[in-house]
Formats: sequence, C-alpha cells, structure tokens
Amino acid sequence: MKAIVFFAVLLVASQSAVLQQQLMRDLFQQWKLTHKKDYSTSMEDEHRFQVFSHNYLFILEFNQAQDDVQLALNSFADLTSEEFGAIYTGYVPKKNRSNASVKVFDAKDLPATVDWRAQGAVTSVKNQEMCGSCWAFSAAGALEGFYFINNKKLVSFSVQNFVDCVAGSSQGCNGGLMSDAFEWSAQNGIETEADYPYIGYDQNCTFDSSKANQVNKGYANVTVANSTALKAALVNQPVSVAIQANQYVFQFYKAGVIKKYCGDNLDHGVLAVGYDTIKKTEAFIVKNSWGGDWGDNGYVYISTDNTANKGNGVCGILSNPSVPTL
Repeated sequence: MKAIVFFAVLLVASQSAVLQQQLMRDLFQQWKLTHKKDYSTSMEDEHRFQVFSHNYLFILEFNQAQDDVQLALNSFADLTSEEFGAIYTGYVPKKNRSNASVKVFDAKDLPATVDWRAQGAVTSVKNQEMCGSCWAFSAAGALEGFYFINNKKLVSFSVQNFVDCVAGSSQGCNGGLMSDAFEWSAQNGIETEADYPYIGYDQNCTFDSSKANQVNKGYANVTVANSTALKAALVNQPVSVAIQANQYVFQFYKAGVIKKYCGDNLDHGVLAVGYDTIKKTEAFIVKNSWGGDWGDNGYVYISTDNTANKGNGVCGILSNPSVPTL
C-alpha cells in the first residue's frame, strides 16, 4: 500500500512539472510575440527559452525576497547578464579621472527634492539599442539640460554626432566617455537630433559646423565619493554619472529604489536629473537610454547612500560625476 501511495505522489509531481514546463513555454511564446522576437534556428530558440526560464524564476524569487526593488520581464529577458552587459552598456572606465578641474557646488541649504524634468530641462527617454553609446546619450542629456538653463529652450541634441565624430578613448558603439564628448562639443559645438539623427551604429562623421550649437566651453568633474556634492551639483544642472549596470537588478528593473545588488565596476553612462525621497529612502533620479518601456518609464531610482561600495555609492554612482561648463 505504501508503495502505491509513493508512486502516486511521484506521478502527481511529474504531472506538475510537465504542466509548469508547458506554462513556461506558453509564457515564452507570448513574450516573443510582445517583443517581436524571432530566432534563426530551433536550437537558438530552445537556448533562449532556457535563458528566459532562468531569468523569470530569478525575478520571481527576487521579488518575493524583498520589497525595495521590483523586477519584471522586459525585452532583455532572453539574455544572460553577461550578454546584456556586453550589448547594452558602453562606458569605458579609466584608471585615473580626467584632468578637468573639480567644480565645488554650494552644499548649504539643499532643497528636499530636485527634479529637472518638472522644470522642462529634460528631453524624452531615448533608446541606444544594440550600440554601446550610453556615454553619448549621457553627455547629450547633460548638454540639453545645460542649454535649457542658459537659454530657456529645450533642444534635443545629436547623440549620433558624438558616436561618429568623437575620437580619443571613445570609439562610437564600442564605448566611450562623457568627458570626451564634452571636450568635443566645447571645441566644435553639437548638431541637433533633427539635423543629425540617431541610427544606432557607427558611420563616418558628417558633422556640419554651420548647423552646430555652441553649448559649453569645457567641463568639470564633481567631487567624488560625496553624495552631498552630487546633490548640490544637481541643484544647478543635470549631471552625467557612471554606474555598474551589468547586473540583474538593472536588466529587469521596474520600480523602487536600488540600494544594493550592484558594485562599482563602472560600465554604463547615464544622466542624474535630480533626487527625491521614495518610500522613506532618498534616491537619485536617473535617466537611462534603454527606451521608455524599460524601468520606471525609462528611469531608475538609485539610493544616495554615501557609504555603499566604500564611498563610491550604490552602483558606483558617486565615482565619476561630471558636468558641462562655460
């Protein structure tokens, strides 16, 4: 009798596993339709299903374990974290900071919140697609905010202009530095997005100086490892920052404040546009370049904790902030 009961339990468990597998495949098929995914071979399709399944189970377990951050399936769900980081980041770290001056902002009487979106200084969220041009998006965003503050006019500047034309340590879709972009625009100006549209891959530089806007004359670093200094800078203008984003918490971020789950091995350039308190946690408001469907309408909130990663901040956000200057 005991043997029969034991066999029945195994049978039920087996049927449950089969059902779970079918439900997962149904979910995968729906996800592929939603995100217009189509693989060239059945082998590739099966491989991506296995990656998708692993990621989905990770998201479920992550969300059940804590309530600070919410993860969700998105268009990156068929990628491993290694693949994701290799494709969708693009910041090129340097052992030493650039030799620009350090700009010290007044840190007295900081307001409780700053949000340059509400002031009209931030353009819509854009998508770098499969090009490591995050550095160019970050720099263009900082210049857009700076131009708005000085001219009371919001203009979308050309990311492709930087991708195609900035040299030095920056190599277009193979990655670059916001400081390189600031230096280039200081010397040459920058065209608008309308005049030099984004295509998401490297091409020859077709910069037209007659259409260029002179936005900055240089750039400056913001004091590192200092949350108060970055907040003070944000009172004055949006700030280019670098973070480590090749982590699941970024790959599938949907809502909440990131307080941990990432280090300070910088690989992604983004734009800090303010700070606010979310569910009793102060956080930087960060504009990303993975489209409006990612994250919180294209944005992510990162804790202002000054002690994380030995002072480099959560995800390294305090490691290398910089701004365009006159």
